[in-house]
Amino acid sequence: MPVGCIVYTADQSYLFPSLVSAVQARRHASVQLADVVIIGVDVDNRAQKDFSAICAAENIRFLAVSGESIGGGTAMMARLFLDRLLPGEYSRILYIDGDTQIVSSLDSLLACEPPAGSFLAANDPMTFTLSGNRPDGRAFVRHAKSIGLSDGQMKSYFNTGVLFINRDGWDATGQAAWRLIQQRGRAFPFPDQDPLNVVGADRHLSMSLAWNFPIFMCNVDVEPSINPAIYHYMSRPKPWQGGFLPWRSPGALPYREAVLRYPALERYHPGFPLWDRVRYHAQQRWKAILEPITWGIGERRQQILQYERQFQRVAAE
Repeated sequence: MPVGCIVYTADQSYLFPSLVSAVQARRHASVQLADVVIIGVDVDNRAQKDFSAICAAENIRFLAVSGESIGGGTAMMARLFLDRLLPGEYSRILYIDGDTQIVSSLDSLLACEPPAGSFLAANDPMTFTLSGNRPDGRAFVRHAKSIGLSDGQMKSYFNTGVLFINRDGWDATGQAAWRLIQQRGRAFPFPDQDPLNVVGADRHLSMSLAWNFPIFMCNVDVEPSINPAIYHYMSRPKPWQGGFLPWRSPGALPYREAVLRYPALERYHPGFPLWDRVRYHAQQRWKAILEPITWGIGERRQQILQYERQFQRVAAE
């Protein structure tokens, strides 16, 4: 039995995209290295039956849990409770958000072992806005300081959409973040990511954007240098809502294929109003013009590539 686990946590509204990503993860991870698990939080009996059957057909484990098992929190918070939710045989945990697509092998990451008490995560795109004294950079500085991060810590502010965790010590990290959430209430704009950055700043190790590649960076001419394995659709629209820029029709195809293969998924594939579709097409076309200018030329692009060079050096050694 593998000591590694690739895990997704989802409420009923996010089970469908999480399943599509999990199927891709299963195809791109050796069974000797990791099982794939979906944890459904507060899903109804029909969804449990439907997803259990499909997961079994795809060699994926499906676990249904109640919101009470994660302190009454949302499925987003379940990542803080992974040590308590997952079977005890897994010592390495690769947590992945459901709004992702996996396009190449995860084996080189899964074969690593984060040091005890630590976890790996990639920098959030906001960290690349810090130089240049632009409005978005100043806004991020204000945000980071408001949650208690130092100047040094904000430079390493990480995205929690993909976390590679050594189970030894994760419960302490997750529960420290959960206590902070309880103490501050709704004070965190990014409900799980902010508290994990506060309590995990000294436990976090950086990893390549190849394992958590923001989809908008497809507009920025850094993709060939990074060679992503995991694409993260961090903002709306999402690929299951349609073939928008920059992913176009190929990005939406896995969701259509999933419904064709398993018709029971149709009821979990949310519709998308025509007006929203038109609005998002216009928005994404504008971003396709703006982002190459604001991110793809000059200092920000160079910062992204410089961030990646540290991992290329490690690989070469």
